[in-house]
Amino acid sequence: MTRSLRVLIAALLAGAVLLIPAVASAEDAEEAETVEVAPISVESGAAIDVPPVELVEETPPWTTRYLLPLTLTLTVVVVGGLVIYYLFGIKARYTVAAE
Repeated sequence: MTRSLRVLIAALLAGAVLLIPAVASAEDAEEAETVEVAPISVESGAAIDVPPVELVEETPPWTTRYLLPLTLTLTVVVVGGLVIYYLFGIKARYTVAAE
């Protein structure tokens, strides 16, 4: 196995390891946003009007805001660097002989 292939596999595995928890936390955040409201009533059966509660927008956790873009950016840079290395460093050394 060549060194560049090992580096590519390691970069992809590291990207997957860092990306999976971020995606899982994003799914948990989406599930937490759904709120069910049960009607409130008194013993006589009359309903009580409750003013709607204003939802405060929370900022996403720092892992979602910083680690996810950083991981994606580093993955793109590593894969791009390996492609450029292959095109100019390895492929340029060899020529195909004409038949």
